[in-house]
Order: sequence, then structure tokens, then C-alpha cells
Amino acid sequence: MNVEYERSVQNHPGRFALKRRLIATFERDKGVWRVGIVALWLFGGAAVALTALGMPTGLGAAIDMTVGVVLHTIAFVVSSAIVGALLQLIRVRAPRATIGAFVYTGVIAGAILYYSEFGWQGSTIYATVASVGVLGLGLLAGAIARMPRVRIAVTTLVALAIVFALTGFPRLGEHSNDDADADRVDDKGIVHTLSSSVGSVPDPSLPGEYAVRSLTYGSGTDKRRAEFGEQATERSATVDASAFISDWTWQREKFWGFDEKDLPLNGRVWMPDGPGPYPIVLIVHGNHLMEKFSDTGYGYLGELLASQGFIAVSVDENFFNYSVWSGIPKRDMELRAWLLLRHIGQLQRFAADPGSIFYGKIDFDQVALLGHSRGGQAAAMATDRERWFPDDKSLPSADSYKVQAVVELAPTDTLVGGKQSELKDVSYLTLQGAKDSDIVNFYGDRQYGRVTFTGDAAEDEENFKASLYIEDANHSQFNTAWGWSDNAMPTALFIRPKGLLEAEQQRKIAKAYVSAFLQAVLKDNETYDRLLRDYRAGLEFLPGTRYFNQYENGGFRRLADFGGSDRERLSDGVTAEASNLSDWRHVDAQDRQGEGKEDGGVLLAWEREGRYTVKLDDTKAASIADDPVLVFSLANMAEDVSDETGATADEPLSIDVEVRDELGNEVRLPLDEFMETEPQAATSFTWLPGMEAVLSGGKFKDAEEAVYQTYELPLARFTEENGEFDPEEWSEVTFVFKEGPGKVMLDELGWMPE
Repeated sequence: MNVEYERSVQNHPGRFALKRRLIATFERDKGVWRVGIVALWLFGGAAVALTALGMPTGLGAAIDMTVGVVLHTIAFVVSSAIVGALLQLIRVRAPRATIGAFVYTGVIAGAILYYSEFGWQGSTIYATVASVGVLGLGLLAGAIARMPRVRIAVTTLVALAIVFALTGFPRLGEHSNDDADADRVDDKGIVHTLSSSVGSVPDPSLPGEYAVRSLTYGSGTDKRRAEFGEQATERSATVDASAFISDWTWQREKFWGFDEKDLPLNGRVWMPDGPGPYPIVLIVHGNHLMEKFSDTGYGYLGELLASQGFIAVSVDENFFNYSVWSGIPKRDMELRAWLLLRHIGQLQRFAADPGSIFYGKIDFDQVALLGHSRGGQAAAMATDRERWFPDDKSLPSADSYKVQAVVELAPTDTLVGGKQSELKDVSYLTLQGAKDSDIVNFYGDRQYGRVTFTGDAAEDEENFKASLYIEDANHSQFNTAWGWSDNAMPTALFIRPKGLLEAEQQRKIAKAYVSAFLQAVLKDNETYDRLLRDYRAGLEFLPGTRYFNQYENGGFRRLADFGGSDRERLSDGVTAEASNLSDWRHVDAQDRQGEGKEDGGVLLAWEREGRYTVKLDDTKAASIADDPVLVFSLANMAEDVSDETGATADEPLSIDVEVRDELGNEVRLPLDEFMETEPQAATSFTWLPGMEAVLSGGKFKDAEEAVYQTYELPLARFTEENGEFDPEEWSEVTFVFKEGPGKVMLDELGWMPE
């Protein structure tokens, strides 16, 4: 054998020289370098395991993470060996396997960060820094571990430190807001007092008098969840959505067990235990990972509403949601709205069936649609159904039910087929968190602007729209199944605004406002009108954070919305003039990316003092009703001035409001007697330096967006100050700006009957 081997070596010297060189590939990867390799493997394994949590297969988190780590280990070994062999071939004198492990770790870390919306530059920088840091810590651990006596303990501690320090585990808890008092200290240490002279209302988030019965309806064949399968209380039909879907993938069909021609109508129901009929509220979730079911997340609303005399249904649309493995249907927004309408048709069939638990229980003249995220937009689209489904015979007849109310929680507001929903003569409520890192802009504000009251409804003050912007709320915590973070792993490690409300606090706000709104609209309960008009009426039970609200009812008479280009002529019979202003122009309010919000206003800025006056001619002044309330929306834009001049933007502005009647009688009162002009809510979304404008394609570019607060000033209060002033002859209002520099946006100036 030895003779033959030696003869083979003599005959093929090059081949055996290459073999010997390859065998020697890892001869330098000894001692501390081996510990460095292990550290890189641990770091990569932790990163891959976290990434697997954001890429569920439906087999369970443990299996997903295990498979991820196994594949990572195989790739780690193979890549390190290949890179090491190549380095050996070109005669690099260095620990070659360590270099291979380092290169692999940098590539995998960069890919994960890119997947986490870092962009290629941020991904490259942070992946390189992390890989160098891990290798350095590994080498340090190796050096320490070679010391006697402390080897095992120190090695273990350093390895854990590597994982925890570089994957962000210590930051997982940095999301709570322990400030539940009526005063809130912001990130700059400024105390914002939320006390007010506005009378309080009872807490609408408390359970009502009805016992609650919960049940489900479904196709009976659901292979994923028994509650919609063999355990379903009521059996529903399936529907054919092939008119909207041409991209139902085989992975999606494999996961669900059905295709686009056989979609189920599944619903979770909470209903009062009584004879009825009751108003009905359909709740629809938004887009989340398809494999993590979302319809379970609104039980806190369903239970509350049922106890207060509503039937609540959480609609299952999980099969339209995004999956890493099968994407998302292209026309998912239309599908969400369409399926919601099909549920109404199914419920009508149940209610007409003497053998159904729903028989005679539903009042279809009192329907509310409530949606979260994309579900919010779907609720609005379903209400404005003629815009998208004018000839769809599969839908219930439009005159067989009446949507009286729409609620949007942190909604999207995208163009669908080049169109957006416009709600007419429907009451509307929207809630949004300033620390929402998914839907970072207040898109419900745009839908709010497209809600109008026409015809007889404009005379009816019971029709109204309201919005609430919540400084410390985010996106996911409106749904109990979505967790506290708005982002899947590993993105959640990096995008994590500080000071979030606790989940129960955020849901307390949702319960209070949704309940108050639905009781006002569907049950004509006037108890909560003050809360919907002014958040300060609920400060006894609302969590301690800052709020901004808008309100308008059918009795509102607009004098100016500042949408035109002529800054001096606002509308027929209404003109404006200004003095000592450094800026005066009609502009579009901007979101966090500096894009217009489809909501024009007048921008007013001053250095020390300034005045802005709106005048009504005889025709407009004569139309003012008895006991009018001066109404306008104002956004404190002092943060812009702070950015430009370095002046503080943390305190309310000093503004007086002066009114004048046709006889020349005038009265001037400070605006903060009615409500303070709070600074805008500013949010930092990541703890990484320099990344706000880079992450997620720059959607966190600006710390705040322009959000209006509605101010209501009863003119009777001005009469108390000067008995000569006649509110019914009101003809002029002046905003007197003091103690500059300052900047505001003014919009929706008008009046409402008191």
C-alpha cells in the first residue's frame, strides 16, 4: 500500500500537494480563534432564531426556530469551510476558518437587517460593526477562558453577554409607560397638566347590565381551528371570490385547505342574553402575519359591547393576510370590504331562520362597522360600497340594512383602483397612536376630512364625526393577539419607541371611545357627547397621556376651510387680513415624510406679536343662529420654529381670541381659558443613532406630524365679559398671537349651535 501511495505521489505531485494544502486549511484556527468561531455561530444562531419568529410556517415557533438554527449551522460550517479553503489556495497566512465564519456572519446579519428595512447602507454598517464586535468579544472570552479556575464560569457569562448585548434582548422590556397619572412628564421633563374645568362623564368602558353569550359561526370544515369547524355553533356558507383573486398560491391553499372559490364566512360572536333585536357591530382585523390569527384579538371589545346591548362579531379574514411564504393577494383591500358585506348577508339569513340563534335578534337598521388597520379602510369601503361594487349581485341589497356608524382604529387610507371612500351622512370615529410604528401617519385624519353631512342630515346634530390622537399609543396593542410591538422579529429589536402605554391602558381608551361612540349613534345616548367633543371630560378614567381630538356634527356651519389659493378671500362673504406676521399662506398639512395630508389650512407665524382677522359680511353674519359656538381647528407648529431658531417648543402658545359684533362691540379672552395649545406629539422610533430617516424607507423621517385640535368657544362666554357684545350679530374674529416666536395652522373655522 505504501509503495503504491508513494508511486502515486511521484506520478501526481500537484494533486497531492493541493490535498495537503487543503488538509492544512484549519491549522491556524486554534485556541482563542475557536472561541471566536463559536461566538460568531452563537450570534448568527440567535439572529436566525429571532428572524424565524417573524417568518412563521404554522408549525409552531419552537419548530421554526429549531429548523432555522439547524440550517444556520449547516450554512455556517459549509461557508466557513469554503471560504477557508479558498484562502488556503491563495496562500493567505491567517486563521482561515475564522475569516470564513466572520464573512458568513456579516452576510447573514446584513441580510437580516436589510429584511428589517435598514436599507443597504445601514445594513452594511451595522452588520459589519456587529460582526466585528462579536468576534472581538469571542476572542476576549477565549483569552480569559485560558486562565485557570475561571474558565467555565467566565466563558459562559461572556457568551451570554454576547448574545444579549448584540441581539437586543435587554431592550425587550423598554416599552412600558408607568405614568398612569393625570399629569404626564414627557421625554424632556416637561409636565403637561391634563386637569380641566370641563365636567366629567361616567366611564363608558365599564361593563353593562346584560349577561353575555359567546359563540362562533363557520363553514364547519376549517382544518386550522375547531371553533370554525366541528365546534361552530352555526354553519355558514362559503363564497366564491375568484372575480377578485387570480394569485391564490399553492402554499396558501396548502395551508388553509381551500382556494379562492371556497372562502369561509367565519365569525366570533358576543351577544346579549335577551330577546332583542339589538344593534350589530361587525369588527374586522387588519393585515398581520397570516399564520398568526388576528380575529381573536377583539374579545375585549366584543365582551364589553355585548354587555351593553350590542351584538358584536369579529370577522375572520386571516386568509387574506400576508405570509412570508405566499405573499398577499393583490386586491386584498377590495376583498376585505367585499367579504365584510358577505358577512352581513350571511347574518341576514341567520336572522330569518327560526332555527338559528340569531333569529329575530339583529336590528339591521342599526349597523356599525369597526375596523383596525387595513380593516379600518375596509369598513369605510364597505360603507361606500357603490364606489367599488356597484353591480355585484352576490352582496346583500343595499336597502336591506343601514350602516349608521364607522369606527377606524389606526387605519390605512390607500388608493384602491384610483379611488378613496367618501362617507356621507354616516357618523364616524377614528383613533390613532402617535407611537404607531406600522401606520406612522394619521390616515384616519384624511378619512375624517372626507366625511360629510348633506341634505336633512346637515340639520341633524346627532350625526357627527370625531377623532382622537393618543400620544403614547401604538398600532398592535389595539389587538390582544398582536403583542406589544408593531413589528415582527427581528425588526422589533430596533424599532421600539419608548414610553408606550401598557396594553391594558391603550385598550381602555379604545373601549371607552368605541362604547361612547356606539351608544351615542346606535342608542341615541347623549351621556357621552361631551367626551366625544372634548377628551377632558374623560380624564377621570382615561390613562395619563396627551390627547388631541377633533369633532364636528351636522349642525356645523363652515365659514372657511382655507383650501383655496386666495388668502384674503376665504369664501363667499368671508375675508381675511393679517398684520405683523412673518408667514401667512394657505398650505397642506404634512405627515412625517413631509407629504401633504389632503388637508389644507392657513399657516400663521410670528416673531413677537401678530394678528389674524376673519371678517363676515352682512349676509354671513345674519345667518348666525342663537347661542352660537365659535369652532375652529388649530395645530401648534412651534416645533418647526424650535428647529429653526433653537427656541423652546414645550410650552403652550400664548394666544388671545377677540370677537366683534356689527355695532363695534368687542371682547378679548385668552384661548387657554377654553383649552391650551399643546405642542405636537413627537416620537423617536428607534434607539439606533442616525437611523430615524433611514429605517423603513424614511417613513420615520420627522418626529411629528401636524395634528389638529378642535376648539369650541361659546360666544355666550364673551357676552359675560362684555354685556354689550351681541353673539347673534357676530361679524369678526381676530387671533392675537403673543410672546413669539410661534407658528400655528388654522382650519375648519365656523360655528355650531350650542
